[in-house]
Amino acid sequence: NPLERAISGVHAPDNGGSADIIILACPVSAHFALLRRIAKAMYNLDRKGLLGRSPARPPIYIGSLYAAGGFDWMSRIAFLKERPVDFDGAWKRSLGLFGLKAFPYLTKSLKAGEVTLHGRFPQLQVAVSPSNAGSRSRVKMLLDRVLQNNETGKKLEFLGLSSNEMLGGDGTCEEELQVMKEKDYTTASSAVAAANAYGGAKSAMIIAAQTHKQIKNAKEGGVTASAAAAATAPPIIMAANSGHSSTKNLLPPKPALDTLLTQSLADRADPLSSLAFLTCTLNSTNQILHPCILVALFRDEANPERNEQDGTISWNPTKELTPLPRFYADGAAKIEAGKLITAIAGGEMYFVIDALERLLSPRGYDPIAALHGGEPVGRKIMNVLGNSPHDLGSRSGLTNLALKTEFAKLYGSESVKEATAGGASDEEDTIGNRAGLINREKLLAWCMSTGLSRNSRLNAVLSPCIVDESSRKEDGTIQIKPNTQTRFFTDDTQHGLCIVLGLAELLGFDLERDMPQALYVVRRLQKWMKKEFVLPQEKVTAGSKIVSDAKDVSETSAPQAFGVKSVQELKRFLQLDVFSETPELNAEGVLKNSGLMARL
Repeated sequence: NPLERAISGVHAPDNGGSADIIILACPVSAHFALLRRIAKAMYNLDRKGLLGRSPARPPIYIGSLYAAGGFDWMSRIAFLKERPVDFDGAWKRSLGLFGLKAFPYLTKSLKAGEVTLHGRFPQLQVAVSPSNAGSRSRVKMLLDRVLQNNETGKKLEFLGLSSNEMLGGDGTCEEELQVMKEKDYTTASSAVAAANAYGGAKSAMIIAAQTHKQIKNAKEGGVTASAAAAATAPPIIMAANSGHSSTKNLLPPKPALDTLLTQSLADRADPLSSLAFLTCTLNSTNQILHPCILVALFRDEANPERNEQDGTISWNPTKELTPLPRFYADGAAKIEAGKLITAIAGGEMYFVIDALERLLSPRGYDPIAALHGGEPVGRKIMNVLGNSPHDLGSRSGLTNLALKTEFAKLYGSESVKEATAGGASDEEDTIGNRAGLINREKLLAWCMSTGLSRNSRLNAVLSPCIVDESSRKEDGTIQIKPNTQTRFFTDDTQHGLCIVLGLAELLGFDLERDMPQALYVVRRLQKWMKKEFVLPQEKVTAGSKIVSDAKDVSETSAPQAFGVKSVQELKRFLQLDVFSETPELNAEGVLKNSGLMARL
């Protein structure tokens, strides 16, 4: 089929050979369907040996220009669903996954077929799996070319435990980039590229062992340090099918190969970069902004009954001077929009981020919380005001509650009492979300509303509406309602706020108490969509799970859609290979029995 021809290069118009990179440039709601098509094609090509016959060839990288909504989660289930029974568990050519935290271009389309480029996003941050120097080197080379980073002066930064310290990691990536910059290892003759493309893991081990031996001899006095640095490394032999053979001395003037060929503790702690992808999912601004603006914009106090059912409001194009409401200029200007965005983005989201970070990340690392808020300026303001995720998690008591809950599940409630004996005790009535937790909340809400509504790049964007022409009056007033088939709904509700609520539930939060605004927004929007992603308030009873028990949760990206309902199940789920290459784990059995798989 056309997709298989494009990936393999067989009968493709350009005759350029098999692909190096497959990029998804699409709404988040399209990720899963496209990943399933890609997975099916990849399995078929792998079976036929058409992904590139040499196992030493660089991996094919599959990725999204906007990796929100649990992109790596979707990859796991897509490749598991499409995996043929005769797949032996190992790809003939390795695969890699990547995803950008923010879409790299600042664009708007006001007319079908026409897109206006306003500029490029200032920060290019990417999650890459597997987490190692070779993958990062290869993805950097590919994305620098695709995104024209050298021409535009943009710099690609890596997310996760290996990121630089400002992004919550241990600085491994910066060390690698520095070595590559000094030694020009970014070219095809580099040690990393040569090891990946020609010698594979065996040659890399030979080089590392030889380099270690020379350094060890120098330290023990066997040879001088300068002689060790100048010594000849074992050559890497070109692959037999390359048509010729040659040798290349790959040892740099000073020993630096250990930086590129050995694996850091950070990479070992999160080999699949699950925390890096989680950073993309939990720090995506659109998934908060759009639902909150929709709720505020499509409100009609004069006709609350109909408005509650489908969001219908009155609009007069002649009086308002625009055919439809402007989404940001009119919607974000509503006071309610600023209040909702601040309460969710600066409060309820932060409770989840801090608790999850403490439970998943090694102590001292904070790759998720380090990028809270999405934007650098807003992040700095929130930090200065004492509103970071760590601040909010501590003041609410919810992070400590999540830790105690998990400790009790693992070791029993009595063990919690013993472990916390003598410490400061939390009063029950001080735990949870409550008024006054966010410092300067009213000011932040005003700033958010004002900034969005007066943004010159956004003010011409119209709202996604359906017009009831039969309702048109003599003065031009019409009845309009939100179009629930647009990405403001399909992306941002199901694959945004529903994820946050699902994570809060498995962390042990009381959603009605701790996540009231996010819950209110989803409940209002799902009614317009004729769906049930969370239980409506009237269906909630003692012992019910607001997310897990919802009828349509399998249509979301909430962890419960994957059969994940506890922190331990989440940890096991994140250990699954993103391309279904590892032997079956317990988490895979849970996944097979999940609601999402049943729906498929």
